[in-house]
Amino acid sequence: MASVTGKTSLKIDDLINDTIVDGEMVGGHLLLRSRGGAEIDAGVIVGVTSILDVMPIGFVYISVSPTSPATLFGAGTWVRIAQGRVLVGQDPAQTEFDVVEETGGEKVHVLTTGEMAAHTHTLDHNHAAFNTAGGEGNHTHTIPRKTAAGTDTGVVRGGVTVTADGTTNAGGNHLHAIDVPAFTGASSSVGSGTAHNNLQPYLVVYMWKRTA
Repeated sequence: MASVTGKTSLKIDDLINDTIVDGEMVGGHLLLRSRGGAEIDAGVIVGVTSILDVMPIGFVYISVSPTSPATLFGAGTWVRIAQGRVLVGQDPAQTEFDVVEETGGEKVHVLTTGEMAAHTHTLDHNHAAFNTAGGEGNHTHTIPRKTAAGTDTGVVRGGVTVTADGTTNAGGNHLHAIDVPAFTGASSSVGSGTAHNNLQPYLVVYMWKRTA
């Protein structure tokens, strides 16, 4: 394997079109390896003798690869975290986010009455019943006693002398139905009460936390 040293070696011609694919700490030196096989000594990193020195306990490793960091780096104890959850920054001013590694939130949510938008259901309170409109259209017709010539004298109709205007019997009273689903008493109930989706847009990744 070819080997070069010094930080400026990253600019040498034989690596311009290459890609760094691997690296490791050897004696405090960061060694980078390119796809073409060249090995680059990027120099000494003060205080670093292992790759784990730059990922201390509590470090969160995020990747789209399912391979554990323990396998990738050959050291450290790692556990999967936040499965099915998103990460949020700690904030001492908000009780939901003031303690590191506390969890909360819900994937789906059922609205309570207090969470519904303010609204009203209006019905005509003058109607005698809540599920039908009151009786309407009841009326009579006047039968005048005047003759065809307009004289205001008694008129004989069917052998009877009519001396006053008459009226027909009252008729035409009817009801109108009010279609309110599941209507009982003075209120109505609609909706299913099932939980609704509560997810924000997301990207699925693997997350590990170093514990030892």
